[in-house]
Amino acid sequence: MRKAQPLLTLITLLVTCSSVAEETVRFGASLHESQWGATGSRMQCTLLHEIPHYGKALFTQNAGEGITFSLRSKAQLPKVDEVQLVSVAPSWKHDREDETLWNIPITQNRKRINLNGEYSLRVFNELTQGMAPTFKYLDPADGQIKVLTTLSPVWLRPALTEFTSCIKELLPYNFKQIRHSRYYFDFDSSDLRPDTIEHAEDLVEFITVTENIRRIKVDGHTDDAGHYRYNRHLGRERAEVFKAYLVENGIPEDMIDLKSFGERRPESTNKTAEGRAINRRILVTLER
Repeated sequence: MRKAQPLLTLITLLVTCSSVAEETVRFGASLHESQWGATGSRMQCTLLHEIPHYGKALFTQNAGEGITFSLRSKAQLPKVDEVQLVSVAPSWKHDREDETLWNIPITQNRKRINLNGEYSLRVFNELTQGMAPTFKYLDPADGQIKVLTTLSPVWLRPALTEFTSCIKELLPYNFKQIRHSRYYFDFDSSDLRPDTIEHAEDLVEFITVTENIRRIKVDGHTDDAGHYRYNRHLGRERAEVFKAYLVENGIPEDMIDLKSFGERRPESTNKTAEGRAINRRILVTLER
């Protein structure tokens, strides 16, 4: 029963806070409580900060994407319209002053604040400079601070080093970005071009690392030059050559399905050289 006490205390404080606007409930780790941790893989890196009696702050970066930030509460917070984010200078940073960054509108989910893009990066950078990003939940009636939640920069450095190292090892693509990949061929050729091999290496690495790809579909296509039967054969040959490349690089053969559409499904016009070059391709589709 004693283990549930912090959460009960949080709920009690929040209920009290919602009815007494002038009382501010403060959350933040002390010098001795502050903890940061990092975990990661080739697909995702996370930097976690536990906030006693409140919840946690989480920075996340996925393969092929930018950094995002989430502030997550264990309990429903008081109803407010917006949260003010302030970069607070700790007592030991005499060269910096507090700076109000922006006001964040609050949606119906009052347990979580999600930031992305430049906003997440700004919070991240403030922390790495030793500042303490602080979220002020403002009463919509009188603007008084109802809840104040602070991220502590204390003991950030070791976890930050691990987090940034993880980011450097992330794959350059995620599933959504690499699910459909196109590789192009020269006229009347099924030989893999150097640029095709370069990009195919990324595809092989992605399939190998993620370990959750169930099927790989390789569809061969051509332009409309030549007889349709010849083009169907050429499209098949292009797909076969790419399949052989995948198998040579460790991809199980029984994962790969081939099909040739020949000239039947152009992606561009066949009336120009540029259009025909786009149509001489294979389309590789991954399925989980």
